[in-house]
Amino acid sequence: MGLSIVIPSKSAGNLRECLAAIRARDPLLHITVVDDGVVWGHEDATLYRQLMRVVPGVHPFIYARNCNIGIQATYPDDVLLLNDDALLETPEGFTTMWKLAKEHPEIGVMGAAIDYCGTPEQLLDRSNLRRMRQGKSTGLRELHLMVVFACVIITRRIIDQIGLLDERFSVNAGGPGKRGYGCEDDDYCWRVRQAGLKLAVYDGCLVNHTKLKSTFRSDPEHPWDVLAHEALFEEKWGRHPRSYERDIADSRMVPRGTPISTRADNRRVPGQVRS
Repeated sequence: MGLSIVIPSKSAGNLRECLAAIRARDPLLHITVVDDGVVWGHEDATLYRQLMRVVPGVHPFIYARNCNIGIQATYPDDVLLLNDDALLETPEGFTTMWKLAKEHPEIGVMGAAIDYCGTPEQLLDRSNLRRMRQGKSTGLRELHLMVVFACVIITRRIIDQIGLLDERFSVNAGGPGKRGYGCEDDDYCWRVRQAGLKLAVYDGCLVNHTKLKSTFRSDPEHPWDVLAHEALFEEKWGRHPRSYERDIADSRMVPRGTPISTRADNRRVPGQVRS
């Protein structure tokens, strides 16, 4: 059993840069692309099909569904779900994060540090960017609410326990002509927490999420109906998916999460959550 990177994509341009970043910094990992209409150039057809496994996605584009296709195609490996506009910047960052995920079975979803994301807990300390790019870890943090699925590791044991992503958030929520993603990561994280598992972000693996533009988010013909996806989440769980922002404001939660000790921290017992 190894680690497989699953990348849903329809953009050869994004894939070129995404794969180049992986090859330059963590080249020994298996890569599976769920192809949702990539227009391959002549050079791509030869080069990139030698470097990765390509499985067909299902149209219309459904993010959760194409992730699930990749998760099932890579059985029995552990899975790193990666957006095609997320660029690895840390040497061996994915491999190191995977080792940590296996050392911490209490963690259900582990995300990388992202230079931009919409959740307050996952925001990184930008003063540490240089250290992160050099592979100098700044720690593992427990998040109390959700991890953005731009770059996350979910072990096969967790997938077997929690299940696949809920495709209803894309199929039922948007309606005809609406974009096929939204709140599936909020939902999965909520399921993980309901199972008594933790969420975490590893600041020793930095991913650039600002250089490229997502081909799905920028598609004017398929607008994202965020209200419909949020309404479906609220119907399922009885709470708004962004209510975690109020949770943080109304509680004593640490805004940037709670540090978790690792084996590299000899001053504390591994797995102990710091107060």
